[in-house]
Amino acid sequence: MPDVALEMDQAAGLRRLFRAPAARAVAFVSGRDACGRTKLLLRTAAALAKAGEGVVIIDENSGKENVHSAFGMKVRRDLLDLVNGACSIEGVVQPIAPRLSVIAAARFASAEGQFNASTAEKLDAVLRQLQEGCSYVLIDCTSRDGQPLSSLASAAPHMAVVVAAQGSGITRAYALIKLLAIERGRAGFHIAITRPRSEQEALSIFHNMRQTAREHLGVRLDYLGCVRDPAVDHVAEALQSRLPLASEGGDHGGFLPVAGALRPLAAGAKRLESVL
Repeated sequence: MPDVALEMDQAAGLRRLFRAPAARAVAFVSGRDACGRTKLLLRTAAALAKAGEGVVIIDENSGKENVHSAFGMKVRRDLLDLVNGACSIEGVVQPIAPRLSVIAAARFASAEGQFNASTAEKLDAVLRQLQEGCSYVLIDCTSRDGQPLSSLASAAPHMAVVVAAQGSGITRAYALIKLLAIERGRAGFHIAITRPRSEQEALSIFHNMRQTAREHLGVRLDYLGCVRDPAVDHVAEALQSRLPLASEGGDHGGFLPVAGALRPLAAGAKRLESVL
């Protein structure tokens, strides 16, 4: 097994030497689970790694079909252990394949109601270190009662909303966008349409969502693409070509400070249901 910490330190040194940008951080979210979000993230991460990009997946899910299960891996340590000082970064990063690793964060996501400013500062330091050692950080976000989005996902500057091409999937995805725009001040989202009958149907769904979001929420939606089969297709090329590079100061692609995102969404689940 490679020494992940050593590889990350070497990569960080090379980035400083050549003034390369930090990793682009993207949160994959959805209004419901049955939309192919995790499969799409996995295919995208694998395609990015194959193209020579270093990728770290942060897996917030504890279910049977999460990222770890897809690779037949057992969780050793959680991001919560790292920010609590119970392990080092090499103890929480699990290599999957060349240029591809995963970090478990299900316990972190479920425990964040207990966090304080000190925890946020530790997490910020961890995220900066992660971004120095790879090209992309992709978060498979979980939806939880009372708080549909974790503070970690909120800190990601790019948000890919995975929208199932059915009435309920579209409705719930728009409800999530509305909630995040109002409660978290999120001004822009990237949209991936899964399982449409055709490219034309996907574009029609996107254009309708974009117009509604612009008129009623004042937010911008950008199109990542149409994904007919999330287990086979990916949006790697779209991420590479359409997302701005992160600067070393964290602008454009790097994580935002987590402290401001620790504020929970008050009655988030009820608010989400109220707009369906």
